Amino acid sequence: MTKFIDIHSHIAWGIDDGMPSIEDAQSSLELARNDGIVGICSTPHFIPGQLDVSIYNEIVSRQMELKDMSPIPIYFGGEVMMNSEFIDGLDLGLYPSLNGSRYMLVEYNVLRDIHSIDYRDDCLYELKVRGFIPVIAHIERYFHSGLDYSIIDNWIDMGCVLQINRTSILGMHGKQIQSNALSLLDNGYCDVIATDTHRASGNRISKLSDVYSVVSKRIGKENASVLMYENPKRILSDMDILNIEVVKKKKHFSFFRR
Repeated sequence: MTKFIDIHSHIAWGIDDGMPSIEDAQSSLELARNDGIVGICSTPHFIPGQLDVSIYNEIVSRQMELKDMSPIPIYFGGEVMMNSEFIDGLDLGLYPSLNGSRYMLVEYNVLRDIHSIDYRDDCLYELKVRGFIPVIAHIERYFHSGLDYSIIDNWIDMGCVLQINRTSILGMHGKQIQSNALSLLDNGYCDVIATDTHRASGNRISKLSDVYSVVSKRIGKENASVLMYENPKRILSDMDILNIEVVKKKKHFSFFRR
């Protein structure tokens, strides 16, 4: 069985908009194990302006419960919203990195087109100067009218890691988002593919084997393994990630782009 590691998952129950119950979490863990997922980083939402020490401790306590009951290794992290209060709260120590590494999973508000977020690069810059490597969650979801490679190339130049969702590649967020995801994939603009699990059934589940099949056919099994096992493993181990190499299909592609 092919092995996967998932670094973006809302599998811990009752602390954000992810898993509703402990039973759902248990079901998801079994699904993940049966699918070949050999490690999951729990990444509940951390929203600047809505955080304090008690909320932080509550989240970590739930993550510890998840780890204790899980049949597969659980790592701790979070998905931190880069909003207008992000920079003010950055030095309070309430934004977790992925497994204590330099890598921090961050997101913008997916309801807003990225062009309307004027502080988008300021947040990334502040992370970088503090020694963090931003892992930008589901980058395909921020471009509502098609990809803007000038923004994405700038993220790469800043040293960011680009994550794409399984559900986007499989078309579960609509045609535009799927088109974005596949274009990014085909042209090498992807470092990690993750589940962004929210539920035990339906679309946003703890599964990677189906998207692995799609990705393998498009860019090869070796690249698919880098995106769904090797790079997630390296991120959790605080190591430099690998670049994928793809056959040039359009204007944009990325051989050794870092």
